[in-house]
Amino acid sequence: MQIIVLGASRAGLALVKRLIAKEHDVVLVDPEASSVVEAMKIDVVYVDGVIIDLDILREAGIEMADAICAVSENENQNLMASQIARELFSVKHVITRVFDTDDYRLFNEGGFVTISSPELTVDAFIRELGDDTVEKRVGFCEQNVLGHQISFSLIQPDDDLIGSKIRDIEDTDGRHVFGVIRHEHLQLAVPGMKIEKGDKLILATQKQK
Repeated sequence: MQIIVLGASRAGLALVKRLIAKEHDVVLVDPEASSVVEAMKIDVVYVDGVIIDLDILREAGIEMADAICAVSENENQNLMASQIARELFSVKHVITRVFDTDDYRLFNEGGFVTISSPELTVDAFIRELGDDTVEKRVGFCEQNVLGHQISFSLIQPDDDLIGSKIRDIEDTDGRHVFGVIRHEHLQLAVPGMKIEKGDKLILATQKQK
């Protein structure tokens, strides 16, 4: 995949390294990209510039990008860059890092997959404190579907669910397995589908009025 990472934050640089290891074509965009790449000795294509600059994004190849990951330390710029990618360049896969969990709606209304640093950090602490009921949620958004508000959560299933069928893991809280992300591709869930290692589940819940 051709992936543009917006922001040379610690998370952004860690993401770049992981994507390169998975043999994706990666471009890093940041005002200090060249100096950071040189200091960290990362072998990656980079563009120096603000992540919301249209000319900079074009130079980074946004018109051919399969995915955009907005992971800068500036939440407002992440939102703006995500909107630009989706609305002006029609990038289908836009993933946005957020910090203020109360402002999820700003990102959800744009239809982006949101990754919340505070939420993931808190979940990790709760799990380490022994609360095994906390889901490994890695994304969240809300969409209006035919007049109904649907919440979608992207979660990492526990290892003990590997090999289980979709029909066996549907819960009683009104949530349903909508789809499975497998090898970076979406597959719509069917009752007999088995969960494989590395899968991520998309759970759908209708919000009560």
